Amino acid sequence: MDDQLAGPWLIAGGYTVALALLLLGGRFDGRRPTAAAVSYALSGVLVSETSLYWLSTGSGSAVPGWLWFAFPLVIAALAAWRGYRQKTWTGRLDGSGEPSFGVLPVRGIAVTQASSESVVTAVEFGHNGHRLLGVEYRLEAFPEPGRTADLMDGTYALIQLRTPVVPSVVITPATGAFEPERFTPLEDARITRNTVGAPKPDALLQRFETGTEFDRRFTVTTSDPAFAEALLSTGVRELLERDPWFRVREVAFHGGSLWASEAGTLTEEMMFADSRRLAVLASTVDWDDADFRSVATTSDTSDAGWLGGRRGPLAGLRGPLNARREATGRQPLSSLSLVARTVVALALVLPGLALAVNSLTALTGLAPEARLTVTATLRAEAGTSNCTSCGNGNLVDGTYELDGEPHEVKDLRWMSFGTFPERGDVVDIAVTPLWWHPLIEGKDTGFFLLLIGLAPVLAGALLAKATFRPRPRRV
Repeated sequence: MDDQLAGPWLIAGGYTVALALLLLGGRFDGRRPTAAAVSYALSGVLVSETSLYWLSTGSGSAVPGWLWFAFPLVIAALAAWRGYRQKTWTGRLDGSGEPSFGVLPVRGIAVTQASSESVVTAVEFGHNGHRLLGVEYRLEAFPEPGRTADLMDGTYALIQLRTPVVPSVVITPATGAFEPERFTPLEDARITRNTVGAPKPDALLQRFETGTEFDRRFTVTTSDPAFAEALLSTGVRELLERDPWFRVREVAFHGGSLWASEAGTLTEEMMFADSRRLAVLASTVDWDDADFRSVATTSDTSDAGWLGGRRGPLAGLRGPLNARREATGRQPLSSLSLVARTVVALALVLPGLALAVNSLTALTGLAPEARLTVTATLRAEAGTSNCTSCGNGNLVDGTYELDGEPHEVKDLRWMSFGTFPERGDVVDIAVTPLWWHPLIEGKDTGFFLLLIGLAPVLAGALLAKATFRPRPRRV
């Protein structure tokens, strides 16, 4: 089959199969680490090789093939390591897999003293005078519309802190709560993602309002309005509004448990970070009950006192970074989010910076110059039914000599607005110093490539600044 006919189908098919393998890996993640790692590795290899085929046939690039294999293999190794840690961290807690308190999700309802087919992992243990329970579950047993979330990998974690039995209260952050002062689409998406799979108490709830600005940002439902009024004191409302963590997660009191639900697999980092926030909330509640007060004042809820040595990977970097982000009203970052943001920023900045520097050396005359002898040309043609060069651009083949060594050029894309050379012509070119050493045939081409290179540099720099040096939000 003609490559021009098969190419689009190969590209579309490669990405489609890679997506299927990625979703399959999500199914296995946290339960079967080896199968998840293999699925992620095959998905990464397919994405890399499909991209290599696309870029090579489309632009004639000469990216080393080993690089395209190495990248997904590194990602697969990280996934395998993450799966191993996910499988072993619960065993290091000296805890129990049989909950003695709290709730389990049963078809979207938080039920006490029940078993649930949707539960993947459960671990209960004591920490800093509290009793904690972590539950990982899936939305497979949920009714519609939960199946929509299941298609996006409906894995959730339910972090619980034991409390005395009190009336039920559910505090749900509202989407668009800060409009029109500021636009928060990413936070709104996270609120939706976290709350769509959050279980609801098996109690008759009614809407409760405080009559303050708090009602604009949070929706409160309760089985006992008097308790909700006492619970939502000024200190509690200020904590919920001030701390970005509560701004995207639903929290609830029910059945002797204070819990929060979050999308994603149950990890050690999530378990301890989220339970600390619940302990902070419990310590802020001014409820006139001796049993509850003993829970609220039982331990040190500071970051260092609660987490101790369980800060997760990159703790030395994430601690100060998240403190700075939270001070500016931004969401704290997990290790995975921090690594992903950093990789994306570098993937934007480094290639763009290399292209921009190469272009500048050509524009300023710092790049070595050579004389290219044209041996063949191919002009782009208008689209016709039998066009063989449509979309290829103006291509030039030739030879040049640099530092006494001959070089051959194949399919140099001619981008200059100047006169297109003919076979036998000799033209001046700049041989740029940084990999992949693109040849630049004119000042106009150098300026155009400079603009192309600066665009991803700017995007990556903005992402890095938003990650590491965020500005306070405008109120």
